[in-house]
Amino acid sequence: MPNITFTDLAIKALKPSEKQVKYFDTKLPAFGVRIGKHRKTFIVMNGRDRKLHSLGQYPEVSLLEARKKAMMLLAGAATVVVPVGVTFPRVRAAFLEARERALRPKSYAQIKRSLIKYCKWEKLLSEVTYYDILEVLDGIEAPSERAHTFKDIRTFFNWCIPRYIKSSPCLGMKMPKQKARERVLTDDELSKVWHKAKAIGYQYGTIVQLLILTGLRVGEIAGLEWDWIDGQWLTIPARIAKNGRASTIPLSKIASDIIAEVPRIAPLLFPARGYQNKGFGGFGKMKIELDKCGVTGFTHHDLRRTFATNMARLGVRLEVTEKLLNHISGSISGVSAIYNRYSYSDEMRQAVGVHEAHLLQIITK
Repeated sequence: MPNITFTDLAIKALKPSEKQVKYFDTKLPAFGVRIGKHRKTFIVMNGRDRKLHSLGQYPEVSLLEARKKAMMLLAGAATVVVPVGVTFPRVRAAFLEARERALRPKSYAQIKRSLIKYCKWEKLLSEVTYYDILEVLDGIEAPSERAHTFKDIRTFFNWCIPRYIKSSPCLGMKMPKQKARERVLTDDELSKVWHKAKAIGYQYGTIVQLLILTGLRVGEIAGLEWDWIDGQWLTIPARIAKNGRASTIPLSKIASDIIAEVPRIAPLLFPARGYQNKGFGGFGKMKIELDKCGVTGFTHHDLRRTFATNMARLGVRLEVTEKLLNHISGSISGVSAIYNRYSYSDEMRQAVGVHEAHLLQIITK
């Protein structure tokens, strides 16, 4: 079992392994990380029998948190039991308060939604069982929603160790499998969605039109701020981008014209009702209205996939499409990816123009 000095960079650099490998910290020898094919799990070796205890999975549990847990367990904190009267709702509230300061707004909103919408247990935290969690997951039909909820529940219980419990009721559970989506809208379907979105209008309909035009993620459009727009260029800051990397893309004339009609009533283009600095969030209810256009069985994210597919149909080079989507390019890798700082501004502008012309053709038939 190799020993290394644990740092965030060192943990990130450890490669997945088909056969489980354990690494232990040179500074705290009983503290380690178990590397598997799909996950990295912090562990601590404790007791006369040198039993391994799981401390949570990286990066859901940070290195700092895992080290603290290990030190507490090695100091005998494992004998601490949950105080009488500490209920799941009470600990959930403490967890959410702590995570609000640590997570990005979108990530925090997701985990808060999962724990409040699906985890309605009123009993003591220590009484929540494997089967309680299984019942919650079995009641969620959408595969992606089930997977997200499982991840959030697991993160919560990992945080609780050893603050309130010795081990997680999620122990032994595996991430529910979800089938990769392949839905791409046809030109006729895209036209119907476009016209229905136009009829719905501001805010939701406008958001859908911009999703079709830009290929951006739902959260990026819903959280658009006026300060991100500079003429016909839009910059998504790193704090919002899913991959943590800022991205600047050109806006088509249609997109610019649509944005010009948006009322400037808040720092955001689409503020939530009653909030100046919180983006639109009524997607579920409004999607039902959008489906009345006769096109069903698609998600908002499928509009992004349709955008990428149409770019390929129109002959746009892959690396240009990836720049527009703010993907980490698979077409430029290794040393080339590090030193290639070419922005593709002209190519992106040309691609957006080609896509706009294609969209105009299908919506004016």
